[in-house]
Amino acid sequence: MKQKILIGAGIQSDLGALYQRVSAFLNPQNEYFFTFLCVDEGVGNELIATTTNRNSSIHTFDLLKKVEFELKVENLNISNTLNVEAFKSELNNGTLAGLSGVADLFIIDSSIFVNQNDWCELIELVHKVNCPVLILPKNATVNRLIMVHEPEHHSLYIVKDFLKIFKPDLTELPLSVLFNFPEDEGQTENEKFFVDYLKMAFPNIGMQLMVDEPINEFFNELNADTDRALILTGTNLGEEILACPKTIADCTAKSSPLFIYKK
Repeated sequence: MKQKILIGAGIQSDLGALYQRVSAFLNPQNEYFFTFLCVDEGVGNELIATTTNRNSSIHTFDLLKKVEFELKVENLNISNTLNVEAFKSELNNGTLAGLSGVADLFIIDSSIFVNQNDWCELIELVHKVNCPVLILPKNATVNRLIMVHEPEHHSLYIVKDFLKIFKPDLTELPLSVLFNFPEDEGQTENEKFFVDYLKMAFPNIGMQLMVDEPINEFFNELNADTDRALILTGTNLGEEILACPKTIADCTAKSSPLFIYKK
């Protein structure tokens, strides 16, 4: 299967190491077309703004960062058989929407978003993307999976995208699924069908009902075990997790890969 993967990185990113982290999650049976995007063009402009008020200086600085980033992509020491390119056009809301609209996955190197202001830029970036997103921290080794079940068919799409894109070995990890209390018999029946579907792909699955708000139950589950987790969510909860003050302050949350399904 051929898939288009966008990789959002920064000028300070070690692209070789980032590619190795990415490869640890992707299904090796697929053929990938990678496009690297420089997503931290705004980072560092505060220093220039304090030393000069000329917009041209900031623009020149951004251009230099972009050219340096493109050279780093061209000099990546990886297999010649891989399809790798740098996005060389201007990255704005329009190009980001169009490019992500035809992509299968947008992987973002979260290690470049260091402070709280940077993290707000990450949240804004994720909100503008039109495809599933994987927030990838620097130390991305995982030993378990956590999924918060969402109503309607979102959770089914989360799982189907996960099985299509990610390495099959990950399905062998323990999977914890958090469910809301069903509102009626129809929802109870649908959740049974969903669990049966999960059991076909995930041999080690545990389920629990949520008695508190999903965001609170998620953090309880995340911190209940020292093993690092890969988190699977829908759009609303995924963006809520990113924006939650607990995430910004919680080392466990910030160091856990987060897969957000987006239509």
